[in-house]
Amino acid sequence: MNIYDSTSPLEIEQKKRLSIIKGKNKIKYKKMITILSFLLPALILYSIFMLYPMIDAVRFSFFDWDGAAPSMNFVGLDNYIKLADDKVFLKALGHNLLWVVLSLFLMVIPTLILAVLISRVKKGKTFFRAGFYLPSVLSLAVVGVLWSKIYDPMMGPINVFLKSIGLENIAKNWLGEPLFVIPALVIASTWAFYGLYMILFLAGLQNINYELYEAADLDGAGPIRKFWSITIPSLRNTMNVVISMVIINALKGFALIWIMTQGGPFYMSELVSTYVYKAAFSMNKVSYATAGSVVLGIIVIVFTIGFNYYRERSEN
Repeated sequence: MNIYDSTSPLEIEQKKRLSIIKGKNKIKYKKMITILSFLLPALILYSIFMLYPMIDAVRFSFFDWDGAAPSMNFVGLDNYIKLADDKVFLKALGHNLLWVVLSLFLMVIPTLILAVLISRVKKGKTFFRAGFYLPSVLSLAVVGVLWSKIYDPMMGPINVFLKSIGLENIAKNWLGEPLFVIPALVIASTWAFYGLYMILFLAGLQNINYELYEAADLDGAGPIRKFWSITIPSLRNTMNVVISMVIINALKGFALIWIMTQGGPFYMSELVSTYVYKAAFSMNKVSYATAGSVVLGIIVIVFTIGFNYYRERSEN
């Protein structure tokens, strides 16, 4: 070491450490810039077309506006107070909750059983996968038109079949009967989404360790026992995703109902989404409809957060 150099070995070591830290910080900074360069366009578009309209919708809900007037009158919580006394809105909200319950009952376990059966098929597995998934490719508008023809009281295949086997007393106007319209619509929705949830369960089944089934066979466990003790616990994460999707899709359903019944008969198939659409574009109550959509959004968020909290708590 140079005798004129007053830098101690400790200071040299500290400088080396500082240079290493600065180098790591530069690398992290460059990585952050790279990540942001990819995320920023998507974040900008998401903010413009999703976040801003959501925030603006909340603002509109505190005003009285018909969508065309140049000025808006501030009314505070008046729109929300009116919603609490609106019998049609409350009925529509009840239909949403009924839709959630029926969808969970018809979609979760049945699609899981279907996925298990298809996974055990040795020949034609691709055919069955494609066949059951095909309805998910169709738009809900097409599904609505198709099932409207199926439920047709005169020429629909359901009533034609019932009449052909002497059960004409059971044949009904499925979309015109208040008692049957919601179940009929849920069945049509189930048919449209079956393939999507089936594919998710099939993907989850491929990740199960089949040594567990071999051990269960050695213990003499039957198919039902293996299904409840191995398959369902192993698919917990997949099932949570499916349940979340079913709840969200059931709460915000619109297209199928609008194509098939438009909320009829006598508001017996009205959902919150169809009611706020009518309030905004038929009755010109844009602010009132916006308040209804805000309430629906809050319900969706509460359901989702509550279910995820329960899921995480049960896993721990």
